[in-house]
Amino acid sequence: MAVRVLPQQQRAVLVAMANGLSVGETARRLCLAPATIKSHRRLLYRRLGARCSAHAVATAIRVGLLDVADVQDPAGGERP
Repeated sequence: MAVRVLPQQQRAVLVAMANGLSVGETARRLCLAPATIKSHRRLLYRRLGARCSAHAVATAIRVGLLDVADVQDPAGGERP
């Protein structure tokens, strides 16, 4: 895999995936159509060789495209 950098919208979708947002929630937050979010997700899966969102997020962290700091605490608090 030779992914070095992601377009801004794809990275935003990846961060949303890492934070457990649904397609609809991601679309609302990014002011994009749900179909656009689905398209970005498919492209991310293909670029990262992933089978699902968890695999995409794990791969992105492993290759340095995503930092654990991009993932929010599910309880809504700050990470240490």
